[in-house]
Formats: sequence, structure tokens, C-alpha cells
Amino acid sequence: MEVELNQITTSCGQMSLLYEAAYSGDVSTLNSLIQQRPRILHNISQTTFTETPLHISSLLGHLQFTKELITLKPNLAIEVDSSQRTALHLASAEGHIHVVKELIKVNNEACLKPDEEGRIPLHYAAMRGRTKVVQELIKAKPESLSFRDNGKTVFHLCVTYNHLETLTALVELESAITGQLFNFTSSDNSGNTVLHLAVMLKRLEAIRYLVPIPKIREVGSLKNKVGLTVEDIIEHSPKDFKICEIQLMLTKKTDKNGFETTHPHTPPDAIDYPIARSRNDNYCITMLKCIGVCFMRIGNWFEHKGDWLEEIRGNLSLVSTVTSTITFQSLVNPPGGFIQQGLSPNNNMPSSFHDSLDCTKLKDKTFCPGQAISSFHSPGCFECFVIFNTVSFMSSLGVTVLLVSGVPLKNKVVIRILSLGMCCTIYFLACAYVVALHIVVPGHLSYHTITSIPYGASAMMFFALCLLTAVVFHLLRIFIWVVKKCVRIIKEHV
Repeated sequence: MEVELNQITTSCGQMSLLYEAAYSGDVSTLNSLIQQRPRILHNISQTTFTETPLHISSLLGHLQFTKELITLKPNLAIEVDSSQRTALHLASAEGHIHVVKELIKVNNEACLKPDEEGRIPLHYAAMRGRTKVVQELIKAKPESLSFRDNGKTVFHLCVTYNHLETLTALVELESAITGQLFNFTSSDNSGNTVLHLAVMLKRLEAIRYLVPIPKIREVGSLKNKVGLTVEDIIEHSPKDFKICEIQLMLTKKTDKNGFETTHPHTPPDAIDYPIARSRNDNYCITMLKCIGVCFMRIGNWFEHKGDWLEEIRGNLSLVSTVTSTITFQSLVNPPGGFIQQGLSPNNNMPSSFHDSLDCTKLKDKTFCPGQAISSFHSPGCFECFVIFNTVSFMSSLGVTVLLVSGVPLKNKVVIRILSLGMCCTIYFLACAYVVALHIVVPGHLSYHTITSIPYGASAMMFFALCLLTAVVFHLLRIFIWVVKKCVRIIKEHV
């Protein structure tokens, strides 16, 4: 019993060493294990591992280790893992071309073996853009071109994953091997050809390659199962730069000499009328479309995503509340403070105040306690401060009242007007701060403070930001809206 237990322990340890050697590609360890246990490779199927050492070495690209394994046991080439993938699936997906060649030499039937998702090695190679691997797999088994992945041909996969080089190689191989382009021009389960799919996904390079092929243009004019042709897909797509360029590519074709001519999408009877559109007219229409697309793209930069109305409402409510609190506190605690009990211009007024006051007008007069000192010391500045502070306070209260009154504010225009008003409120708050700074800074420091670099830079940045957000932003939005409307009207009447 004890001997059997030792044998089992030794067997498990050797199997673990075999898998570790597969991870590192250690051929010497493999040969040593084979010498100790010649049947170790035959016991792989009896283990609980979900994959064979050949899967591991093929995935990691260990060529020598792979060659040694399939030499010792060729049947490993068609063994599958828990996902029903062979070693060829993994090597093809990773693009290990030399490993792929060795596996095909041993058993090329693995080229046609689908995994649990119905994909053969060729599908994985096309999805990852492994062009050389694709060529080897098709040469080994040309019939693999007809295998589909959920209705999609390997050509559809190249377009989906945007591998133009692989698509080109596939077309050349099918033409050379079969003498036709049957799989290349066939449709998927949705009735989409590769041109339909390329237009849907806006694969510009693929479309540029596909359009000159006559057979592709022929099948591209067919309708898919939704009833859409390629042109219908373009018409129903959001207009942007790519769609505009696709339209230009599809409205051109090449004659027998290789020169581009306009695509015959214009109604045949149009050429019989003197008002038929000339090539210059078509060029103008295209340019107008491009201009409209440009302004549409710029306009999209200013568009908000998600439920931005609720977000802006919350921000406006917060800012208006904070602003009204600040402006109220700055009025009940004005810059410079209040006049105290018994203060008079004759004997109690600080000497610095006498320089700016005509005390003869205030002789024998006692100031009322609670009045702002700065209203006597700097009456002009204090008046500006009160005006700016009051405008900011009332504006913020007005926004708050509208937000809490229950008035429906779901309209974008109303929200933008409130946002613009809030920007003006903050602007007047900044002006009040600047005036208060002039009041509280002593005269001998005032010049140095105002002319300092930090003060000037910060003030310029703030007022430039206000100008940008409150004026340029909204004016630009209006301008873009007007231009898009004009372009739309011109295109309708051209």
C-alpha cells in the first residue's frame, strides 16, 4: 500500500514537471522525464488538467518543445482543451507561424476542427490579423474558407476587426486557389456583404480597397435582410467626416483606362434637361456637405452627454446659494468695518482718514455707530462696492427663486440663459472683491499690490475666462447653429 502511494506521488510530481517544462520550453527536462517514464505522455488524458502540454507550448511559441512533443505523440495535435480548442487554435491566434507549420505537418485535420464557439483556427488568425498564419492555414486546407463564424465569413471577420492586409491576402488566395470569389462576395446571416459591413463600421481603408472590385460593387447594391442597400446605410448614418468621405468614394468608379469617372447614381433622365447638374455643381454640393459636417462636428464638441439638464440645475442651485451667502455677509461686514460708539471727525477719526475727508463739513458732528467707515473714507469706492455686491446678490437670489419655485425648467434655452446670468453674477462678485481690495489696502501699499504680477495675472485670467465662457462660448454656439441652418437650406435648393 505504501509502495503504491509513493508511486502515485512520484507520478503526480513528474506530471507537474512535464507541465512546468512546457511553460518554460525546456526540452532537456522533457527528454529526462521520457527516459524515466516512457508512457508519461500517454497518461496526460488521465490527469485533471484542462489542457495538454502541447497547448501550453504552442500558446507560448516554444518551437523545439512542440516539435519534440508531436514527434513523440502525434495525436496530441488534435487533442482539445475545455473550450474544445486544439493547439493549432492557440498557435494561430498568437501568430506563431513556425509552430503552426509544424502542427499542420503532423495533422492538418485540426485546421477544420471547430471549438465550442464554432470557430476554426483560421477564424482566430483572421480576427488577430495574423496574415502569414492565414496563408498557411488556407494552403493546408482551402475548404476552410467556407467555414463561418456565426454566419460571418472569414472576410467579414477581417472587416470587423479592421485587418486590411489580411483581407487582401485572403482575396488573393481564394482567387488563386478556387479561381473565383464566391466566399468573398457572399453575405452573412443578416444579408450584409463585406461592403455593407465596411460601410456600417466606417472602415475607410477597407472601403477604398473594396469599391474598385466590380463584383463587390454588384453585390453591394443588393439589399440586406433589413431592406437596406449600401447607399441606404449611408443615408441613415449620422453625418460626419467619415461618412462624407465614404460618399465621395462610392460616387466614383474607374473606367477601362483606370481614370476616375462619376458613379452613375444620377437619374438617367436628368441629363436630358438643361438644368442638369454639372460636375462643378456636384463638387459644390460635396463641399457644402463637408462644411456642414465640419460645423456639426464642432457643434458636437459643445454638446453635453447624459442628463446634463439636471446636472446644470444642481450646479446652478449650489452656486447661487453660495453667492447669495457671500454677498450678504460682505454687506453686513463691509470692508473697513463699522463706526464705533462716539467716533467723530474732530478727535476720534484716525489720522489716515483725514487725508481724504473735508472735515470742515463734518465739524461738531458725531457719526452714527454702525455705519461703514469706508463710506466716509472712500465714498466713491464704497458706492461701487455696494452696486456690484447688490447686483450679484439680487441676481443669485433670482436664480435661486426660479430653481425652487417649481417653474418647469426643462428647456435647454432657459437653462443656458440661467447659466449666462450666473456667469454675470460671478463677474460682479469679482468686481466687488476688486473694489473692496482698493478700500482695505493702505495707501502706501495700494500701488505695489495692484501692479504686482500675481494680482495682474490672476485678474487677467479670470476676466478672460469670463469672456470666453459667457460671450465666446454662447456666441460661437449661435454662429454654428446659424451656419448649419444656412448650409441645410442651400443644400435643399441647390
